[in-house]
Amino acid sequence: MRPFPRPFRTRYLAAAALLALAAGTASAAVAAVTATWSPAQPARVGLSSLVYLDTQYTDLVATFGELISFSATGPNRSHNNFNPTNGRLTIASIDVGGTTFYDVVVTVTDLVSVRGSAPLTEFVPNDPLFTRQWHLKNTGQMGVDGPSAKPGEDLNITKAWRQATGTGIQIAVVDDGLDIHHEDLNVVPGKSWDFRTGAYGDPSSAEGRHGTSCGGLAAAIGHNNLGVAGVAFNARLVGYNLLTDSTASNEAQAVTQDLTDNHIYTNSYGAEDGVGPLFPSDQLWRESIELGLSTGRGGKGAIYTWAAGNGAPRDRSDYDGQANFRGVLAIGALNAQGTRSEYSEPGANLLAVAYGGEYCDTQATTTVDITGSPGYNNGRTQPEDLAGEPNYTRCMNGTSAAAPMAAGVVALLLDVNPNLTWRDVRAVLASTARKTDPAHPDWVQNGAGHHVNHSYGYGALDAFAATQAAASWANLPPQKTPATQGAPLASPLAMPDNAEAVTSSLVLQGSGITQLEFVELTIVSDHPNVGNLDITLTSPSGTVSTVSTVRECEVPEGTVDDETGAAVEGPSCGDGLASGFTFGIARLMGEPADGNWTLAVRDGKATESGAITSWRITAHGH
Repeated sequence: MRPFPRPFRTRYLAAAALLALAAGTASAAVAAVTATWSPAQPARVGLSSLVYLDTQYTDLVATFGELISFSATGPNRSHNNFNPTNGRLTIASIDVGGTTFYDVVVTVTDLVSVRGSAPLTEFVPNDPLFTRQWHLKNTGQMGVDGPSAKPGEDLNITKAWRQATGTGIQIAVVDDGLDIHHEDLNVVPGKSWDFRTGAYGDPSSAEGRHGTSCGGLAAAIGHNNLGVAGVAFNARLVGYNLLTDSTASNEAQAVTQDLTDNHIYTNSYGAEDGVGPLFPSDQLWRESIELGLSTGRGGKGAIYTWAAGNGAPRDRSDYDGQANFRGVLAIGALNAQGTRSEYSEPGANLLAVAYGGEYCDTQATTTVDITGSPGYNNGRTQPEDLAGEPNYTRCMNGTSAAAPMAAGVVALLLDVNPNLTWRDVRAVLASTARKTDPAHPDWVQNGAGHHVNHSYGYGALDAFAATQAAASWANLPPQKTPATQGAPLASPLAMPDNAEAVTSSLVLQGSGITQLEFVELTIVSDHPNVGNLDITLTSPSGTVSTVSTVRECEVPEGTVDDETGAAVEGPSCGDGLASGFTFGIARLMGEPADGNWTLAVRDGKATESGAITSWRITAHGH
């Protein structure tokens, strides 16, 4: 048996602390695990079970010191949690004098006894469609057509559920709507926002099939013998139907709406897919994300998961100024074989990948659908979908599916360790991601030894590894002031047509950043067609990040020239660098910022010509 960890002793004991909990509040439902306290031994608490790392201990008795916090109403956790970094024990529920209290946090001073221990076992919810949810537990399920799923290619979550289920965490689904009346969703009453009316209300329950399915992937109620299970199946949801009226001001509002209540915002939308031009983000939206990072979750920062995009092979996630922004977690998609879904966009901005599957005629994901006939599945006439189950669908796919899965994993992390900042969440996910599709030729080690890949970021999200790491995670030091350095170009850097790459270097020094977290690369160029350009940035450690590749563009219908107002036609990707465009790079975590940075640009077509007029980097880290 592995020795149980002995936390540090606190400076004083509050032997009668739990007595204070008995003051007049109503009792509520008892959580799945039990804890006991007796006035005869007021400094002790008994626990029926406690999960620590990959071991489950049973019948523990511990002495406690300081009472940190408690709740009279919830959240109603399914586990007791010990954090060895601060010696604190979170007790799911405890009865004191006939009154039940929840989420009781105390410091532990000693372990009196423990009856036994065993390796952590899987938790398998009883939801009848769970066996179809290969993204949660992949046993080789068959699709409608094509190969069966590859066993083990999933979020590795069933043991993680022994540690966390998203209890107490609120996720905002920013999308086309949410079925707030769905039988299998825990939606906070009266707190969903309807952008059609500019007020709290019903965010298009009968129309928001995409958002409803996203919400189910993140947090459908689990273990209720009904439908499916979400990744964080005890989390609660709100819905914002931004896509019914996606103005710049509404986009900014959607990511800060009820910022004091929401922990996570999951966003499965973005630039038009498969067309190729650059799509800069709006300044008001960026300012709103920055507000969420600085003030959300009591100053620890709201978490924004973002769909990387479904426009491959023409598009890269780099081209989307929202998905490549430093304040969001860009998530790509894997199929049931553990390889990149054919539509999932690569990018230097990718943090990680979750599961989106391919298509309904092979393997997509199974989640909730709008209640009754509306939505993806009416239960009758879609032969590839779930017959007789109109409230559910097996046809949800895309990075749209992967992003809410990531939101669910983040909810587990915050359940285990609510003190994580948004930067810590990003670091935990990156450091615990699994190197999927290991034979893929793009895998390299960055200068800090992390495996990175433009198609996969740091790899596939691993819920169990991430929750284990979060439980004992020591928060990152405060971020240094971002360091910006421009290249010393005496004259524009000409790019000869269809020739070798031209390079330009700059030296960053004195930043004080020994471990990068994110890098922004801003380029200004007079080239009339950004689709002609391959662009890479090489860090001082030698890691190469590709942010643009040569491509043909499909101009979105209705595009007009900013100066003439005339319709833009033809294959040109446009002069997207003329006013400057910022690319985001997430793959350099842990590398030092100071040193020589090299930009390489190649004009890969013998057509239009241009030059780089300026470029700069901004390094974020600690």
